[in-house]
Formats: sequence, C-alpha cells, structure tokens
Amino acid sequence: MKMHIFYRHYNTEKSNEVNKSRPEWFSYESCFVNLLNSIKNHDVNLHVVFDGNHKDNFIKKYYKYFTLHEINEGNDTNSFFKTCMIIKEQNIKDTDLIYILENDYLHVDNWIKKVNEFFESNSYLNYLTLYDHLDKYIFNDYKNLTSKILITKTHHWRTTPSTCGSFIMKKKLFDLDFDIQSTFVGDNQKFIKLKKERNRDVISPIPGLSTHCSYDLLSPTINWEKINKNTHE
Repeated sequence: MKMHIFYRHYNTEKSNEVNKSRPEWFSYESCFVNLLNSIKNHDVNLHVVFDGNHKDNFIKKYYKYFTLHEINEGNDTNSFFKTCMIIKEQNIKDTDLIYILENDYLHVDNWIKKVNEFFESNSYLNYLTLYDHLDKYIFNDYKNLTSKILITKTHHWRTTPSTCGSFIMKKKLFDLDFDIQSTFVGDNQKFIKLKKERNRDVISPIPGLSTHCSYDLLSPTINWEKINKNTHE
C-alpha cells in the first residue's frame, strides 16, 4: 500500500525550545535525513509542510526528495490544522496510508515493513503511532493503565490512550474524522474524544519504531544515539 508522509517543519534555528530537553546528539537535520534513508526503495510520497521561510533552512538541500507546501501560520495548532487542509486537497486513495509527522522524530530502518504488516492485519479504524511512549510506563497517571496486546507477523503492539502529533491512519479514517482532526486543540484530549465518541483506538509498537527526541522520554530499549550516528555514516 502507498504511504503519504506530511512532514511538519519550520525554522528551527529561530525557535524557542527552552522547555524541551534534547539529547546531546539531537539535530533536526539528522531526523530528516534518517527519514529519507528509511523510506528509500519504498512506495512513499513525501510532502514537507513548511511554516515560515524555508530558504534559510537546511531543508533546501533536499528539495528533490519531496513536494513542498509553504504556509505561514506561526504556531503549532494552526500549522496542524492547515496541514489537514493540505492533505484533504490531495488525490489519495481511501486505502492509502497518511503519516502526519513532526520534525523531531527518529525511525528504525524497517518501520515501513512493520506498518504495512499492521494495516494488512487490522481494521482501518485505528490510529497508529510508531512511538512507544515511555510516559505510559513510568508516570503515576498511568499506573493502572491496561492495554490490549496485538501481534502481527514480526511485531507486538498495544493499545494506548493517546499519542502526540505524529500518527498514521488510512485515508478513509482521515476523512471520517476530519471534523475533529482539523479543529480540535490538544493531542491527548483529542484522542480520548475520538475513543469515547467514535471508538477509535490508538495502537503503539513494542518496542518502538520511532522516538520523539525528548531526552527523558525516548522510546525504551533502543539505542537511539547509535541510530542517529548511523544516519551520518
């Protein structure tokens, strides 16, 4: 099945990230190159939705690898909503996959194979995150959390209450939930609302196939520093 990635990016050099704890090895460019390496030889359309002036950003070195969509929203919420509108305008089949992806994630090499296995085995009425959220294991808020465990040919998966702003779905599901995805503020509460009102599940892999590059919340059991290093070799 074909995948359409909508990579949400902005002028990171000028951003204020004093509240985000990053690993020493982290860089936005490494995350992007890691993604490019991981989708080689796969049926993927890559779109970059750039909020702001892209001409002063590292992304200009990679123009040949993606379709660029320029926007000027200025904040994360409006940028996400605009990305939903851009997706809606594309000619994408109901059975194709859409991956809305933030710009601070690393991926393991074989994540596309694992994702295809999942969607070949399970209902399209699921959202898939590739991030094995560490907070679900260590935060007191989730000490009584129970999950349904799923299996595919080569991986384990679990249900999880919510995820961040990076997730995968069938185009059919994107259309069904477009009213909420394109207007509702807040990732956590949005997915809780989708579960309560439409019985949508969020599924995450065990172990993770990607990580949000926040120092204290990396997907567990994987050497992400080594994966980042391999990006440059």
